Amino acid sequence: MPEKPEKIVEIEEHIKDIQEISIAIDSWDDVFSDFDPSPIDHRILSEDFLSELKKRYRETQRGEFVITIYAPAVLKDEVTERLVNKRLKQYFKFRHLALQKEIALAIRKGSLFVVGGIAFLSSLTMLTYFQMLDKLTLELLAIILMPLGWFGIWEGFSRIIEPAPLLKQDLELFAKLSKAAFKFKYAGSQEEAAVAPVVKQEPKHEVKSAGGAAQEIRSESKHESKEEKETK
Repeated sequence: MPEKPEKIVEIEEHIKDIQEISIAIDSWDDVFSDFDPSPIDHRILSEDFLSELKKRYRETQRGEFVITIYAPAVLKDEVTERLVNKRLKQYFKFRHLALQKEIALAIRKGSLFVVGGIAFLSSLTMLTYFQMLDKLTLELLAIILMPLGWFGIWEGFSRIIEPAPLLKQDLELFAKLSKAAFKFKYAGSQEEAAVAPVVKQEPKHEVKSAGGAAQEIRSESKHESKEEKETK
């Protein structure tokens, strides 16, 4: 068999890496917070909606995301779709940038811990080496400064190397969601179409029955007129 071109192989591998997340909603309030009265393009996302996305992300972390939102046909509106799509991407990008700043702040705090720990230990070493204080005072300071120094160094390095694992998970999540593609699919329109002809056919049935009654009345009146002529 002939080998596939490299571009086709790359496209097939890219398609395999795409993960679809399907979420069904009854109204746009399922996506956005009920407590935020702002317009759709400024509303905060619902915590239930975010928790569901996080749950699906933990199940399929690999590859890119395509998020399909299933909604009733009553909600179908192109303008609203564009606003929702824009707001979702905007919100996820904002959360991603906010988490980046939060992680950078945690690293800076870790650096301060390290500097503080080194300062405590260095101070204790200098005081002991040059014997600036008496022996009893140095021992009392060592009881305080030595644990503080080592705690600052270890705690600081732990924050720099592994800054808040939960924040890193959320950072990866919102990074992918900000680049995800959103699709909208609507259900319920076929059922409404099936019910509509039945409703339209009922008046026609009533018109036919009224016409039949009129014909029966006319035939009865003709029969009576014939009987009157015969009696005369």
